[in-house]
Amino acid sequence: MKFQRFFIIYNNTLYSYTKILDKNFSDMNSMKTFIGTFFLLFIISVPNFAQVQLNGALDLELSGGGEHSKFIANGIPKKFQNYNFSVTQLNAFLFAPITDQIFFESRIQLDTWGSGKLNPPRISLASLTWDNPDNPYVIRVGRFISPFGFYTKRQLSTDRVFVQHPLAYSYFTNISDIRGFWPEAGNNTNAEYEEGDVGLPTLYFAGYTNGIGASWEIKKDKMFLDAAITNGTPMTIRDRSTLPNLALTSRLFYRTSIFWEQGFSFSFGNFMQADPLNNSVRTDESFQKYYQLLLGTDTKIAFTYFEIIGEIIYSKWKTTGFISNQFDESCGGKLCDYDLSNISGNIDFKYELPGVTGSYIALRAEHLAFLDDVAFDNPNYDENQPDDEPEYIFRNWDEDVSRLTAVFGYKLAPNVLLKASFSDQGDFDLSEYALRIQLASFF
Repeated sequence: MKFQRFFIIYNNTLYSYTKILDKNFSDMNSMKTFIGTFFLLFIISVPNFAQVQLNGALDLELSGGGEHSKFIANGIPKKFQNYNFSVTQLNAFLFAPITDQIFFESRIQLDTWGSGKLNPPRISLASLTWDNPDNPYVIRVGRFISPFGFYTKRQLSTDRVFVQHPLAYSYFTNISDIRGFWPEAGNNTNAEYEEGDVGLPTLYFAGYTNGIGASWEIKKDKMFLDAAITNGTPMTIRDRSTLPNLALTSRLFYRTSIFWEQGFSFSFGNFMQADPLNNSVRTDESFQKYYQLLLGTDTKIAFTYFEIIGEIIYSKWKTTGFISNQFDESCGGKLCDYDLSNISGNIDFKYELPGVTGSYIALRAEHLAFLDDVAFDNPNYDENQPDDEPEYIFRNWDEDVSRLTAVFGYKLAPNVLLKASFSDQGDFDLSEYALRIQLASFF
């Protein structure tokens, strides 16, 4: 009965929360919604009140950027490039045991994702977990952290060395989940950066997904496997899928020694979504045939005061194309398929200053390369002089980008971390620099 009562309350809570998000709220109403939703989730655990854990996290940030700043490129919205102080994230966490082996976890989150202004609250984590200490595996269902990659495991700012995620998790590409390949994705008006389709990063940096997952300790304290069947690949940013999408995602983690840890990640599945924009072409074409393949490997080496982390991620898409404001149906009257891929890599160096306890400096070098050429109309082509200019020109389907980041961090208290970060990218002419001073706390 306790388990059944939990599901009744939980489902009603999610329904009410979804209705709330369909409305526009002022900051005050958002805060009331945030508190109210968290209170409803808290009620779930009243029978086991003594074991309930309630926590929170707050991030404050002073940030600014170069004249070509964009949220989709360097994480600084253009309207806030001239040094802005804000609450960038506010979280409430709940851990509630249902039985000795089953527990519920939730994270309610407000952040400045996309617009630079505090968004309405959302339930970014809500999962049931079955964990029997006598078994080497754990099973979870709901919305939980994606197994793919190294950085998804570092959800809180207090757990991260850098302020910003690597390019694979934060740089938006010319891939849209409603348009497919969309070369105009990065040329929208600034208003659409806040609320419209802006393409997708290779991986969703928030790192959450919906489905059922399991963790298996293959070799005690040495080898672990995380796997999940979800409603989309790790690039999916939506809370729910509008098509019957399916993806398999996994990560094999091996601790070779106390100094060296190695991870291998894999994902394959659907990512396209139904939308009024693509209704007309979906009547004849199944969007479930389009997929993303992800392969990744990550390494962590730590000794004395040094830590080195490296990750390489390869992504391949089969997708449709949205060219010149319409779907590309030039392949015999049918949608054309595009096979596109990119690869990213980063290496992080961290050094803890031995003379100043709790402090460190870190450097990150990274690059995101787009591997395939696509034919574009040549604006200089003259059909009356066909030998003068070719009708099509070939270039990469998106622009390669490199980034360098330096950060200084100091732990003011066990759960309070101050970070000052500076990065530049692209042509390294300071037009896309990003400066962030962040105070992150967990309580």
